Amino acid sequence: MDPAKMMQPGDPGAMQAVIKEVMPVGYFLNLPTGRIGYLPAQDLGFTGGLAILQRLFKEGQEITIRIVCRGGAGREIVSCKKPEFAPPSEQKTIESLRLHFENEKKNMGRPRRR
Repeated sequence: MDPAKMMQPGDPGAMQAVIKEVMPVGYFLNLPTGRIGYLPAQDLGFTGGLAILQRLFKEGQEITIRIVCRGGAGREIVSCKKPEFAPPSEQKTIESLRLHFENEKKNMGRPRRR
């Protein structure tokens, strides 16, 4: 992956995370929020493969990431790409999630119609 396309400390929305576990399809990360993040191998331009991923990042290594979307089960889906280099489908997902959460905040406290 081109280093110019990767998140750097200090970039807007960037945070530091520590590689918790290397899996054949990506990485599990410890986020500073206390939650677990998942970095898919596809985000790095690979379809997977434990040998390749173990060479790229090691357990315990700190990397710079951004949260792409809130996942279930206490996990966040993360990326190490700068937003402008994210694929259009991911950019649409990010925008739709942002709008969803904004609408959810607006509707909090309002009684639900039946």
